[in-house]
Amino acid sequence: MHLDGRRILVTGGSSGIGRTLVRGFSQEGAHVWTSARRGEELDATVVGLVADRTHSVAGDITHPTTRQAIVDSIEASTQGLDVVVHAAGILGPPRTRLADYPEDEWRRVFEVNMTGVHLLHQALAHLLANGIHPTVIGVSSGVGRTGRAGWGMYAVSKHALEGWLETLADEWKDVGRVYSVNPGGTATDMRAAAVPDEDPASIQSPEAILPVFLHLARTDCSISSGERIDARDWIGTDPWSDQT
Repeated sequence: MHLDGRRILVTGGSSGIGRTLVRGFSQEGAHVWTSARRGEELDATVVGLVADRTHSVAGDITHPTTRQAIVDSIEASTQGLDVVVHAAGILGPPRTRLADYPEDEWRRVFEVNMTGVHLLHQALAHLLANGIHPTVIGVSSGVGRTGRAGWGMYAVSKHALEGWLETLADEWKDVGRVYSVNPGGTATDMRAAAVPDEDPASIQSPEAILPVFLHLARTDCSISSGERIDARDWIGTDPWSDQT
């Protein structure tokens, strides 16, 4: 159990990459909290995991009541948090050009993918300050690094996330570590909605990209803070080795 004792929060834990991270961290001994809007799916994520070190909070992180519920759940067990993985996100209307993008969807996607991340970080700041080698990991996207037609606010919000992580890394030089991880094309429900004609067997599974997240959650991770990492570079690697 390489992550024994690490205290980790994963948002967006009801499916896809977030669900895989919750299970992967838990299986390595971490004390894991997770949140998502879909309560039943979130409950399914934690089935079979060690109950006394796995906690779920159903709700939308754009709502202050959900953010406070996450804080309360953590503080019921501990006064510090070591790792936060911001995996929650929504796609918005796929294949929609910017000129045609609905205003309400524009605001909703940015609210979840960026504003919710920022406000949750503010709510967790005191817990991270008490963490051991505190680490913040943002799940970005290839279209958050190179814009692509038809990805709309999803791409724009991921560009914003990249900027937010870069700013936090600079602020956190004496506090902890900050990373951006681009999963690449991954077989999730969101990817299927975005690229419906794609064969999911032709792209990587969420489990395949788990190694980089496990490595970044280590207390002794040697990757420099502020790095932008491509998860596909870590497929098939040993997360407990000293690869950098």
